[in-house]
Amino acid sequence: MKNTRPTPVRVGIMERRRPELVSILPIRHLSLAERLWRSAKRSLIVMGSLLLVGNAALILFPAPHIHLCLFPIACVLGPIIAIMSWQDRVLFPQVELPCPRCQKSVTIPEGIGGWPARFNCDSCAAMVELNEA
Repeated sequence: MKNTRPTPVRVGIMERRRPELVSILPIRHLSLAERLWRSAKRSLIVMGSLLLVGNAALILFPAPHIHLCLFPIACVLGPIIAIMSWQDRVLFPQVELPCPRCQKSVTIPEGIGGWPARFNCDSCAAMVELNEA
């Protein structure tokens, strides 16, 4: 992948009482154009699907309030989704790390992005947090 470079990452849990481990992961750093494309695509998917459901509900059911409610929800929710996905500057690969609590191997979910990245350990259900080192 392009823009993938080894980056030091602090691996910890949400408790913050235990010391964090530092690992070096091959993280994909998103360029400005990639971030813009990702946020626009997600925003258009959310807005388009809500407008499609609202228009289909207007045609299938004689209840215009569904259409009238989903239109403003789509116009508000689309930019919120775009802003949230714009803030993701990195994408994590699917890599196995030791859990900071139980020391068993835990896999980072594919496509998780942004700092701090959080996911659950499959063994002990601890919330594993990845931060920049």
